[in-house]
Amino acid sequence: MKMKLIGLGLATSMLAACVSVLPEPEAPDALYSIEANVVHAGLAHDVTIREPESARLVAGQGMVSERGEGGLRMVSVAEGAGPATRQIQFAMIDSFETGDAGSAVAPELGILTPYEVASRLSALKLNGTRATCEMKVTVIASVDRSLLDQTVVRAEQTATSNSSANRALALRAAASECASQASLFVIATLRDVSKAADVDALSC
Repeated sequence: MKMKLIGLGLATSMLAACVSVLPEPEAPDALYSIEANVVHAGLAHDVTIREPESARLVAGQGMVSERGEGGLRMVSVAEGAGPATRQIQFAMIDSFETGDAGSAVAPELGILTPYEVASRLSALKLNGTRATCEMKVTVIASVDRSLLDQTVVRAEQTATSNSSANRALALRAAASECASQASLFVIATLRDVSKAADVDALSC
């Protein structure tokens, strides 16, 4: 029994020694958060905004840069304040003015809405000082999952310099503009739905 305790103590000491020599993770030089840059009025119906789907590299917290040969790599000196897809989801929700006929909500709230927005973030990357965001946005009727309309929004911003902080700002601006364009598309689509319903009601 004594031998076992000695062996356990030695193993614990060795493990502690191994842990203590591990390098501390480097803090990024720049953090960026994606926020609503404009608030739009006119949402006619309640709508659920789902987190965009995306490839793991694009969806994560890191900042992605395009290589000269077309591949992608992570920029270790800058990262987002959270996963990019999650940030864009809430930037879209915050892009709708409160107090309208409709409200935008996240699915986690458990509120049933007549319409949903599904999207796919295909690009959120840097190429030198140019930042690009591209996302496919789909508006769906919740009751039968029918597609009401679909579009692709795209935004580009150019950083004022090649510094990590300025490139992060450009990436944030491009993503915020994508969220803004997506919100405008949702407002227009649901406005058309309301107009069609009014026409149907008059024809009855």
